[in-house]
This record gives sequence, structure tokens and C-alpha cells, in this order.
Amino acid sequence: MLRWCLSTVRVLGGVDGAQRIRLLSSASAHVQECLPRSTNTSKRSLRTSNDPQESGPSNSTRAISALREILRSPTQAPDPSRKPTPNTIRSFYISAKARGQLSQLDSAMLSALIGLFGTLSVDSTSRCVYISSLLPFVKDGPVTRDYWAFVKEVASLKQQRGLTLAHSDRYWVMRAELASLSPSKDGQPDYTHAFDRSLSRARKHYLHFSRYVFDPDVHIPYLTALLSSTDPLHKQWAIDAMVSILLTHPFLHTKVLKVLLGILHDTDTALLGSILSAISIRVTRFPSPGGDTTGARIAVPVDATTVTSALSVFPLPVASPSPDVKAITELLHEAFSSNTPLAHRRSNLLLCSLLYNCNGSGVPISSADFPLDGGASMWQTLFALAILEQVTRATGPALLHDRALRGRIQEMIRSLHESWLHLMPNESHPTIISRAVTTSLFRLSGVVVDPKLFTACLESSTNFGLWAGDFSDTVEGPQLAAMAAMHLAALVQVRGCRAELVMKTLNYYSTDVQHQSVVVSAAIKDLIHRDVELARILYNIAVHGGREIDIDTAYSLARALPLSHAVGFLKHERFSRAQVGGLLSSIACLLKETRHQHYDADLFNDIGISLCNLYAISPPPIYFRGHLQLLLAELCSRGSGFQAMTIIAKVIKVYPAFFQFSFLLRLVRLFLRRKQFRCALRMQKVLVNARGGCAVNLRHMVTTRLGVTVSRRLSTNIFVTGRKSHTLFAGGCFWAAGTLFKSATSSGPVYNRALQGLIYARRPHAAKVAFSRVASKVNMESRTILGNTLLHGVLTRPVPRNGRRVRKLLGLLDNLVKDQQFAPDRITINIILKALMAWRTAFDYQRLRALFDHMIRGGYPAGSYSPSHPPFSTPPLRTSGTLTLSKLPPYISFEKHAKPMFKMFIKAFYLRNDVEAARTVVEILKVEQQEATLQREKRSVARLKGRMKAESKMTRSRRDDDSCS
Repeated sequence: MLRWCLSTVRVLGGVDGAQRIRLLSSASAHVQECLPRSTNTSKRSLRTSNDPQESGPSNSTRAISALREILRSPTQAPDPSRKPTPNTIRSFYISAKARGQLSQLDSAMLSALIGLFGTLSVDSTSRCVYISSLLPFVKDGPVTRDYWAFVKEVASLKQQRGLTLAHSDRYWVMRAELASLSPSKDGQPDYTHAFDRSLSRARKHYLHFSRYVFDPDVHIPYLTALLSSTDPLHKQWAIDAMVSILLTHPFLHTKVLKVLLGILHDTDTALLGSILSAISIRVTRFPSPGGDTTGARIAVPVDATTVTSALSVFPLPVASPSPDVKAITELLHEAFSSNTPLAHRRSNLLLCSLLYNCNGSGVPISSADFPLDGGASMWQTLFALAILEQVTRATGPALLHDRALRGRIQEMIRSLHESWLHLMPNESHPTIISRAVTTSLFRLSGVVVDPKLFTACLESSTNFGLWAGDFSDTVEGPQLAAMAAMHLAALVQVRGCRAELVMKTLNYYSTDVQHQSVVVSAAIKDLIHRDVELARILYNIAVHGGREIDIDTAYSLARALPLSHAVGFLKHERFSRAQVGGLLSSIACLLKETRHQHYDADLFNDIGISLCNLYAISPPPIYFRGHLQLLLAELCSRGSGFQAMTIIAKVIKVYPAFFQFSFLLRLVRLFLRRKQFRCALRMQKVLVNARGGCAVNLRHMVTTRLGVTVSRRLSTNIFVTGRKSHTLFAGGCFWAAGTLFKSATSSGPVYNRALQGLIYARRPHAAKVAFSRVASKVNMESRTILGNTLLHGVLTRPVPRNGRRVRKLLGLLDNLVKDQQFAPDRITINIILKALMAWRTAFDYQRLRALFDHMIRGGYPAGSYSPSHPPFSTPPLRTSGTLTLSKLPPYISFEKHAKPMFKMFIKAFYLRNDVEAARTVVEILKVEQQEATLQREKRSVARLKGRMKAESKMTRSRRDDDSCS
């Protein structure tokens, strides 16, 4: 055994060998699960008693067999419990390597292994083309480490065996090399050499596959690593790679464009020559007869923004008869052909970068960017209009309030309009580009509310014949509709939104109602981001005029409107279930922001009806829970409690655990505070039926609310005769409108807390009525506790005082004994003593001494004194009824009965300046306190001895059983 351990450590190598041995031992448990069941079953049937190892693979081949089975790409995913973990697969590889069995893995299996562990080492959200297909067959879980070293090890093994690395293998090895780089250490003397070597190895692998793969996620990591370096050589490598992408990729992804524009900003004109030349070759090469090579049809450009979006991706020229594709190709050829000066090409590319980086909140636009003398080219005009559209879209309605920014943009728009007017007669630009420019000019003239510019745009578009076209054409139709929509939006912004003007303008565009609906829908969609109130007015005019607005536009408008107008869209018949839910979410957010504003009751009624209809059958999604709870709380607070309860009952019926329990308790408190007692009762029933364990918490919470002063109406309702009872302890319910507890589910402590709440709320009559209704439903002990609580309530009231208080207390006691079968106990005596001691004029120190001796004669502990020799030697009192101690239970608790009484006498003697008597009672209290402590210790020791005796008996019985056996 020792020789085997030494050989294993020697083969696996040094300290790491111990770790790998642990991996092998942990992996052995997964081998049989990873092997196919059919093989195990068939071979198990061949097992005989003479050859027990014939049924399956031997111990030396289990790991390689399991590894081969995993790397064969099964067609069906295994049971999740049988999926191997990455460390298990790695341990199979290590075990096979230790036994020299890796030669059984072919090239495809090694590539699958490299791809799997490379995929596990990158972000799980990555969607690269080389993501491994084996990922679903590996057990899910958080990956706390990367496997780049293992990826390079497997790739090295593949090369040592003379196998060719696939493109995917080279990609993952390149990622492994890039992962070892640390840009923060770039430039340090000790790290520069290692940094250069890693980049060189990564570049070697990248050059093998870069021309054949068009996925941007394949190229971005390499380009980012090169640009993070401070070495000029590495930047030149990045430029070379970008040139290769420009010459080979049929379509430039947004991520690639971002890197390209980043290179443009950080590189001088001399180094950019190769990139600009590559762009020139790309946009001017001979069109391919195979048709569109971009892989996707370019959308018809309708304004400057869409035209520049099509231009910015530098699509390859295509021999296509489509006029929009032809116009884009001609513009690219004009801006980046080799005949164009290099400085102009760089300027055009800088405009692309400026548009890409435009965030609308501070783009440095100056008159130098857009010449005011009419010398701008069509490329500059288009990109300048697109940039201004981005700026105005981001600024929104605030643009009208910023006069400086508005005036600056207005000057630029007029300058661009003049440039376009100079370009139109001199150059024969396609009508498609002219319509796009006009559409943007209409939009911008409405944004800055410039009537002169609007009139000039309308006149120029009419003179150039831009309105002539076919609405049904696939290219002219979208362009004419967009230009008409922006003209309509600008018209209502400049001249006001009047129904006659809008309908007349729509009829001018086309007599087809469907085409008019498309135009007005686009106009409303554009106005939503600029003036939502104007968009709402235009929507109402169109709907009343019989024009059907696009459903998505109506939904966007509803979500942008204020609450009072947004609720009306809940009745929209064409809204889908998801759209109604999204609109309710927006309404919930608006309610949260404007919670203290006053709204009409009908508005919340509409919200409640929509919620009832929406979630009558299926429950709402879990992400909507917060918004739904907010809406329900608002419905309850606005007086629509029954409607909210109906919604809650429907949702809980389908999904009992949807609502948070704290939210439902908060609703009960809200019902009680708003005096919606019927709703509170229904909520209690729903909660108890859905969650039976919540009854105790509900009982405690609601009985606590009983003492709130706001609920004073509950006690006043008791006095009203003939009214339908929904008040305190009505019928068979314990405060049915308040606490919501039936007598069968309530107990003495619950009633006691309720009585205390009524007493503290200064509602003694309600407390008496409550006691009378529950006295016959509790046992004798609970009845005594409740009666004592009611009696003590007399003492807590500020009035009456002294004699009236004593008479009131004794009268209440007599009534409780006669009518409610109340049985006084020693706590009742303490309450009476407290009332008597507070009456100082009737009970001076002499009568107080006599009263204390009377208590000692009645059996109370007296320390060194006795009932026959009381402390003050006063004559016996002649008492009957109230202070007759012989009728009380004989047991006297020091903590509950004697100690509180002694403390009351001590305080009363001190208040009457009878210090001697007070000291005597203090001595008695000390003696009895010590005696009680000794008794408590004796009981503890006795309980402990009893337990020890029981344990010794059990031990002795076990020994006897063992001896007998």
C-alpha cells in the first residue's frame, strides 16, 4: 500500500499530487453514474460467481470511459442529479492522464473539452459562436474560479499528439492568454516581457481564425487587450486587425464600430491611413452579383437618423435594384472613395463618431462643425441633423424652457436648411435622401416651434415634388408616411391642435383612412416624447374622427400620461393582457409619486374593475406583486375596500402565497383605522382560510387596535338601540367589527387584553358590556382574571376620587358577584386595599395599622409575628362581605399576593409620616423574601434530585437487562 502511494505521488508530481489524489477519490463516486445504464445492465447479466469483474469496466478504465461518454455530446440531457460537475470532469482527465490513457481521446473530444472549460471560464451571459454545446450537460452552480490553465494544458496535449487545433481551440487558447494579462502592470520593467509574450501568443492564434469568423464577441476581447497597452506596436496590431475586419466582414456589428471609433479618437491621421483606405475599398468595391451580403435587409430610411444609422455600419455595395440601397451606396462612395481627400474622409468618420457618442446632454456642437455659409456636404448635413435630433430627443420638453439652447439649435437648423437648399439644385441627390432630410427638418422645426422654418420646409418640399409618390409602394410608402407624420406633428406644435385643422391636413395627405391612421399614429408617437398633452389631444381628435390608432402607440401614450388620463385607457378593448398589466404598473408608480394628491373616486373604481377582470382566472406575475400591493392599499385607503377584498380573494384562491403576510396585516390595520369593519372581517376569514397559522398574530394585532382612541365609535354604538349590531362582542362574535374573533377561537388572555385596551381608552361602559357578554363563555379562573381587570380599571380613572371611587368599586364588585358569578381572590383584595389606601381622609395611620393587623390575622405571612400576635396589636376589625378573608382560597403566593400588599402598605405609611410602621413592614418583607428564596432553592434541589433518581433507576434497569442477556 505504501509503495502504491509513493508511486502515485511520484507520477502526479509533488505537492499538487496530493490535491489530485483527493480529486480522484471524490470523482470515483460519479463514475458509475456517468457510465451508460444499458452497458452496466447488459454486463451485469453476464456476471458469474467465478468471474466477478466481467460485468463492467475495471478500476483502471472507469475514468477514461466516463470522460469519453461525457464528451460524446449526448442528444438528451441527463437527470439533473446525475450531471457531473466541472471538477468531476477535470478529475476524470487527471486520472486518465496518470494512467496514460489520454490517447483514447480523439481530436473532437479534446476540442469539446477545451470548449467546455473555456465556456465555464467566461461570463455566463456571453453569446459567442464558440460557446460549448456541452454546457447544458454539466451541473449548474456558481463558478468561483477559471480553468484557463487547464484549457492551455489540453491544447498543448493536442499539439503534442500532432493534431491540428480547430478555430474554436485557438479562440479559447487566445482567451486564456489574454486572461493572464494585467493592464495595470503594463509598463513595469519586470512585467513588460511577460505581457509582450502573452500578447504575441494570443496574436498568433487570432490570425489563424480571424478571417473566417464574423462574430463580434470573437474579435472584441483581442482588440480591447491591444488597445489597453501603451506600446505603439500593440496599437498598430489593433489597427491591422481592424483593417482585416473592414475588408472581410460583410456587416459591422455595433460592438466593432465602438472599437473602431475608439481607435479613431486616440490615433493621429498618419496611422489612420490604413483604416480609411480599408473603408474606401469596402464601400467602393465592385458589387457582388449574389445580392445583399449584409445578411439582413436594411430598413427603409425615413429620416436623417435612420439614414445615418445605415451609413454608419458601412455596408458592402450590393447590385440591388432597391432605390434606398442604391442611395446609401452612392453616399458612402461619395464620402469615402479614394478620390476624396484624406482629411475629408477623416472628418466624415469623425462625424460618425460624434453621432455614436451623442448622449444628448452636452455634446460640444459649434459652428465649426456645421458651416453657416452653405458649404456643408450632404454627408455633413445628414449627420448634423441626426445629431440635433438626438440632442432634442434627450432634452425633451425642457428645451422650450431653455432659451439659450433653443436659440442655438434654431440657428443651426436654419443653417442646415440653407445648406440643403444649396445642395438640391447643384447635385442630383435621390428623392429618398431628400425626403429623409425634409422629415428631420419638419421634426426639428416643431421642436423649436419655429413657424418661419416650418413654412420654408413645406414650401421647399412642395417645390421639389417630394409629396408626389405612391403610399402603397414598399419604399415610398414609409417615407411619405413619415414625412406627413412629422409635418402633422410640427403643424400642431406651431399652429395649435384644432380638430378642423388636423382633419383637413389628413385629407390633404391622402383620402385613404388607413393611410391617415398610419400618419396620425406616427405623429402621436413622436409627440409623446416632446409634449404628451398635445399627443393626448391629437389622439382624441383622431379617435373621434374615426381614425384607428396603432395599439402600440396608444399603449405608449397611456403609460406617459398623468394618472387622471392614464386610467381611462384601462378600458381600451384592444389592449392585451400584458399591456394592461404594464399600464397598471405605470399607474402604481404614479400613485406612489403623487400619493397625497386628491383623485376622484371613480378613478379608483376603474382601477379596481380592471384588476378584477385581469386576475379573475390566472394570478398576476410575481414581479407585479409590489405594484399590485400598492394599488390595493390605495384602493382600501380611498374607500374601495370591498373591491380590494374581491381582488385579494381571487388571487389567493389561485395562488395562496402570492401576497406578503405583512402586507395583509397592514391592510387589516388600515381597515380598522378607516372603520371599514366588514372588510376587516372578510380579510380575517381570507387569511385564516389561506394560512391557518396566522390566527394568533391576527388576534394579537387586532386586539391591540381595540384600544386606539380613533375607534371610540365602537363603544358609542352599544348605546344605540334598534341598530344592526356590528359592534363590540355582538352576537356570537368577540367584537365582530373590531377584533374579528369568534368566541370559539378566543381565550381568556385575549379577552383580558381587549378589556385593558377599552379601559385605557377610557371606555369603562364598553368594558362592562364586553365582560357581561363573555363571562358565561369562560371558565371560573378566566372570569376572575377578567373581573379583576375590570375592577382595577376603576382605580386608573382620574375621576371619581376618594370616597366616590371606593363606593363605585365596591358597587361594581357586588354586581359582578351577584350577576356574573364572579369569585373574588386575593388579587381582588389587593385592588380593594389600593382603593382604601388612596382615601387618606378616611384611613389615617391608625386605621391603616388596624387594617394591616387584620390582614395578618387573615393568614398573610408576618415574619417573626403571628396571627395571634400581630405587629401593631390593634383590636380586631368588624368586617363583613368585602374584606372577609376566610372565604378566599387558602393558598397565598408571596410574589403575587403578599409582596404587592406589603409594598402598598409601606408606601401608604410613608405618605402618612408613620415611619415606624413602614419600617416594621419592611422588616417583615425582608424576612418573608428570604424565606421565599430558601423555599424556591429547596424546590429546585428537590426537582434536581428527583430527576437524578429517575436517571439512576433507568441506568440500573439497563444494567440488569444486560446481565440477563
